[in-house]
Amino acid sequence: MKKLNYMWGALAAAAMSLAACSPDEFEGVNENGLPLAEDAVVRVDVDQTTNQATFNLEGNGVYPIWIMSWESTNPYSTQNGLKKVFAQAGDYTLNYRVGNRNGFSQGIGEKVFHIDNMLVDFDALYTVICDKAWRLDKDKAGHIGYGETGTDGLGQYSAAPNEKAGMGAYDDEITFTRDGKYTYNPGADGLTLLNTACTVLPGNTGDGNDFSAATQAQTADFTIASEGNDLYLTLPANTLFPYIATDGQYANPKFRIESYTGSSLVLIYDDGKTAWHYILTSKTDEPGFGGFDPDSDCNMFKTCQFTNEFYYATGESWSQLPNPEMTVGDNEYTVSLPTATQQQWQAQVKFVTDMTTNSATNYDFSCKLMSTKAIGNATVKLVKHGDDNTFYFAENVALEAYEEYVFYMSDMPGIDMDNVDVVFDFGGNPENTEVTISDIVLEEHGCDGIEAPAEEDKTVYDYDAPSNLWKSDVDDAADCDVEFYYAPGWVQIADPGFTKDGGTYTITLPQATNEQWQAQVKIKTGIPAEAETPYDFCCTLMADKAMTGATVKLTDSTDDNNFFFAERVDLPAYEEVEFKMPAKVISTGAAGALTLVLDFGGCQENTTVTISNIVLQKTAQ
Repeated sequence: MKKLNYMWGALAAAAMSLAACSPDEFEGVNENGLPLAEDAVVRVDVDQTTNQATFNLEGNGVYPIWIMSWESTNPYSTQNGLKKVFAQAGDYTLNYRVGNRNGFSQGIGEKVFHIDNMLVDFDALYTVICDKAWRLDKDKAGHIGYGETGTDGLGQYSAAPNEKAGMGAYDDEITFTRDGKYTYNPGADGLTLLNTACTVLPGNTGDGNDFSAATQAQTADFTIASEGNDLYLTLPANTLFPYIATDGQYANPKFRIESYTGSSLVLIYDDGKTAWHYILTSKTDEPGFGGFDPDSDCNMFKTCQFTNEFYYATGESWSQLPNPEMTVGDNEYTVSLPTATQQQWQAQVKFVTDMTTNSATNYDFSCKLMSTKAIGNATVKLVKHGDDNTFYFAENVALEAYEEYVFYMSDMPGIDMDNVDVVFDFGGNPENTEVTISDIVLEEHGCDGIEAPAEEDKTVYDYDAPSNLWKSDVDDAADCDVEFYYAPGWVQIADPGFTKDGGTYTITLPQATNEQWQAQVKIKTGIPAEAETPYDFCCTLMADKAMTGATVKLTDSTDDNNFFFAERVDLPAYEEVEFKMPAKVISTGAAGALTLVLDFGGCQENTTVTISNIVLQKTAQ
């Protein structure tokens, strides 16, 4: 095997790669075009919970040369976005040069960062890696690679996406459990892939190609421990792995943990001769919807101007705390919440923007959320600045520790908003929680060409079932308690017509309205709601004249801010629309009684709307 000086070989490869990708014709290097290290914008983001630092160089057409003086085994890398786990607390100095297609800077820059704690508590790591299936990330270049000993194992070979298809590697799964058990499953084909140099399992034909061997599922113990500044995963001798690189790896499987996230685990096997690089993923082969395109020119958030506002408070008395710190990246915002909160709206993060929307256009929204600790009732709200009651949605979501959550809303009826606020609330967070908000998108519906999948609701809604709380409390009653606010042009007039016939409610609206909340109907019930208990709701709506953006809200009768949902829906003329909201949890806490709020603001004159088949039930467990 021919050996290269890793640093200079890597730099040359990076420079050639950039030249090949340039949209301009490359006519050779120009020493006057060398980048300057002092002009580079370098960011080091440290997750103190996981002792993991991420190194980023901002800008197009340039690449970093990270010089990590603290590393005795792996001092260089050209990977932008490089993540490193640190076992030792202390100050670290990251030196760097900057390269482009003309070469690399003569000067050297530096960034000093700090790791707060010794990595002796592996709880965060166990939370990330345990109780999920890991596979080789076949869609990523370098999911198998090798290079010089003491490197990241990518300097001499990096497998292309799906390069090993059909060879017995990509259906293999490994799992870890908190009690220290490791399980290897060779997948449906029962095969394990080995490097051509291996002899520990039968099947090597000696033709110089990797080969597959028939194996069985295997369970063994595993340990994780720090050695110096590195963290190692160690398996017993003769333990299987999705790709066996050498006989030594099989005999002594010990991997340096290079980095980890909620869905990615990077391991290095280094036997002192060669470093082997593995990228594992816990994502399925059919990943869920990834959100709309944050880099599209359709994304209004991409070009908007905004300021951030915070409200951070704790306890029953809502004692206000200093604003949380926010680390800002490229459409990525990490909020540090050192103090625990107990209630919704106690950990608010607002993006006050200059984005505008209008009622003639429908919109799509998406973002990604990841928390270092579980938050059972985070809130995402898209709202008109200065008017908390005019909003596209106010949704509650549950965030699992280190699991990316893609939140999206598609084809939302437009609202006239001069300024749109994007609001997040992480009330109920444990202490020392960090939440990353990324890839925020607000666009005109369908502009980027991405279609959000329709959510399949398998919930059974049986109107006549004893579980239907609404039917027994409201529909079966002779009458109901109803309240109105009818105000075309915000001038209140006589109540609209209203009749109840069993489970069918009919509202007649003689005068047109032009804004949300100008034609409200509140049906009050005696139905209580339990805290932290999911409920299902559905109803059928029909209007005799088309209506854009009717509102349906199920809320605490005494507190409009304690609600299950507040959604808008378009009603075509004479078309029944089934409105469904499965498995929703009330936002703040238990409610003594619930109110169904319906708003038909924006109705045409002489509009009649019927509501029927209302079901409210506890979600089946």
